[in-house]
Amino acid sequence: MFSSDHYVAVIKWKRGERTALEHLTPTIKSRITPLLEIQPVPYNHRTENFTKTIDEHLANIGKDLKNCWKSTAPVFVDSAPIYDNEDFEDDYLSTGQHPLEFIIDSIENEGNQTIPVTGTARDASYQSAVYNVVQKFQRGICIRIHEEQLDDITQLESDIDDLLSLAHVDKSETDIVIDFEQINPAKELAIYSQIINSLIQFPDINSWRTLTICATSIPKTFSTTIKKFSSGSVPRAEWNIFSKIMKTNLVRKPSFGDYTITNPNFVNLEPWLLNKIISSLKYTCDNEYWVHRGDLTGNGFSCMRNICVAVVSDPRFSGQNFSFGDSYIYNCANGGTTGNLEAWVVAGINHHLTKVASDLASLSLSSSTGLPPTLAPQV
Repeated sequence: MFSSDHYVAVIKWKRGERTALEHLTPTIKSRITPLLEIQPVPYNHRTENFTKTIDEHLANIGKDLKNCWKSTAPVFVDSAPIYDNEDFEDDYLSTGQHPLEFIIDSIENEGNQTIPVTGTARDASYQSAVYNVVQKFQRGICIRIHEEQLDDITQLESDIDDLLSLAHVDKSETDIVIDFEQINPAKELAIYSQIINSLIQFPDINSWRTLTICATSIPKTFSTTIKKFSSGSVPRAEWNIFSKIMKTNLVRKPSFGDYTITNPNFVNLEPWLLNKIISSLKYTCDNEYWVHRGDLTGNGFSCMRNICVAVVSDPRFSGQNFSFGDSYIYNCANGGTTGNLEAWVVAGINHHLTKVASDLASLSLSSSTGLPPTLAPQV
């Protein structure tokens, strides 16, 4: 389906992330496979109730994807994060249908293609839903493997074989995503060695339809390392590791995956905390995440003007024509709207997706020709 120059982006299924996808160019979209994590049903902390039923929460998912993706390429769909809020207990829709089946039916009915995501430890009802959609649409499955499972490759191989038998698919119909989630940049060398060893030992490595390594260096919060009204950086360790992997002589080199500019963990904020969120911009550079933090206290997002001026005047700025997100940053720096919380999520993620897809194209060219990674995205 795709090779090592392709990008698997884990997308939390929220409006800002959808808008970031929508504003990608067709060229960039062709280099990306989103792995959609369906988010939990919204919760009202004041009333201690969920604000929607699961039916209402999922009602427009097919149309929403059609509107933002506009591509014939398939997407991975993982519905397990719906239950990241442990208080949510509705396992099925009011019709008795499993959420995964409903989501995939909705997306497929709108003309987009889907591949269900599962794991070896998911419950029987989830695996039954996976089997049902595999039989219905015949697109295979994606298996998400986590770091701790790599400690016992023999057990992992047995668990995967059991799952393939249960889903009635073979390895050539299976996408593998090895997900390290959040990694510590200080342990970059150790993680690189761990990944290399895992790829060397991974069972039947050439038999899988695709193979992806996924990770992020983005922490849960920057509040302890970057003060308000200041900027700082976090090493883009997952990219640095992948760049090194591409220089090896592995039998099979993986594709690259990350969590865009978000942390893997689900954050369940109370409404009053939204008023205390610090305005920020996370800007992906060649080897680092450049993070700018402001303050919303009584000033709305006016502080974003100075942040954007600092970004566009720096050599690390990719240029106003690089992506929709970069254009938004440039316009803000030059007197345009200072936006809102969602707008800056869109700008940062849209820039990041474009940056990673472009970096992968450049890295692939560099690996095969010896040329430096200078290939720019096509817009």
